[in-house]
Amino acid sequence: MKEKRNFWLFAAGRLVSLTGTGIHNVAVPLFILDLTGSGMVMGTFMIIFLAPRLILYPLAGVLGDRFNRKWIMIWMDSGRAILLVSLAVLSLNNLITVPVLFVTQFFISIMDALFDPSTAAMLPDIVEEKTLTRANSIIGSIDSLSHILGPVIGGILYAMGGITFALLTNGISFGISAISELFILYAQKTKKIEKITEILSDLGEGFAFVKSNRGLLVFLLLALAVNLFITPILTVLYPYVLRIVIQFSSEQYGMLQTSFVAGIFIGNMLIGSFFATSKIEKMLNRGLIAHVILLFVFTLLIFPESLEKLGNASWMSFFALFFTFIIMGIFNAFVNTPLNVKFQKLVPTEYRARVFSVIGMTAQGVIPIGFALMGFLLDLASPHIIALTLSVILLLEILIFVFKYSRHVTEQSPSPSDSLQSIPGQDTIPREK
Repeated sequence: MKEKRNFWLFAAGRLVSLTGTGIHNVAVPLFILDLTGSGMVMGTFMIIFLAPRLILYPLAGVLGDRFNRKWIMIWMDSGRAILLVSLAVLSLNNLITVPVLFVTQFFISIMDALFDPSTAAMLPDIVEEKTLTRANSIIGSIDSLSHILGPVIGGILYAMGGITFALLTNGISFGISAISELFILYAQKTKKIEKITEILSDLGEGFAFVKSNRGLLVFLLLALAVNLFITPILTVLYPYVLRIVIQFSSEQYGMLQTSFVAGIFIGNMLIGSFFATSKIEKMLNRGLIAHVILLFVFTLLIFPESLEKLGNASWMSFFALFFTFIIMGIFNAFVNTPLNVKFQKLVPTEYRARVFSVIGMTAQGVIPIGFALMGFLLDLASPHIIALTLSVILLLEILIFVFKYSRHVTEQSPSPSDSLQSIPGQDTIPREK
């Protein structure tokens, strides 16, 4: 009973805060563009938005293992609530400026970075292991639902009340999230940081744990391959094809973008309802193979001959891509949710935030490389040729993973002592409350 209560408090807070973040991520860029009309200013804002996350992720993992994760979440949500409500007050008095927005966003991004590893590491501790797959599917559904609701509500709020209303709503959402987290019952053994060198030592242990755990390393390499190839296809090539090549209207483009997220939502609902007790490896393998098959379907649909037969930006072409993206989103959930569960099972709680920060930093770090590669390729070749080439590469990588590696990775989570023994020179770390 306690586990269910803790989980739903955790999930409710996440839904509210992520929806608020979606509102913020639409309203603030709109305000900057309306105020300045400058692409350079907008680009600077995005750097400020992303850079602290990548830089501070390793430190965030150390803090998530050294301090109580529940209180880190509460402090970060409370801090973001105070900053956003303060911004709303400044906006109400016509005192908000671009520099003020930049400084505020810098601190919000720092809090985002400190919040994420603690959240990811905390989830396996508040639910039973047998319900971990279902819990992750519900969290995945909440994430995708907030990605749909947040931008829609953000656009509506900005149109109705401008930036003030949007900032106030987001600030209140973080406040509600912090309040819900207060009622989570969570105990964690911690150890204070007495020397700065301990931070580097802890971070080194996180890297060593990943390096020494064969199963974790295999799944990390898989995540790297997905982020290097699939993410640029979905976030660079896919919009380029829809808007530049096919020239769908903005309304059609928006619906197509939403269809993929809707598919992820449906996929996670299916996992939670029907596949929560399925073997993780089997679910992951099938999801990977289905996902790459759908990438081939997408590639086939954007060949010039196919587009000509479908009528280019016609509704027939739209619905063919629409349903392809929904099904692709469903199987994307069958990849990401099992991967999350596998990472959570393979890492003991006292290492989890550090290891997750290492995984997150490494996996996210290859995405800019993929973006740069995709931009370079789009200047050299047609999108359908690029999509076909990358799909073939992905198919080969996935077949190697499915038939050579995944069956050798055990379902059993290692015990903390076993994991520590696998790291040369490391002893069990004494913890105190």
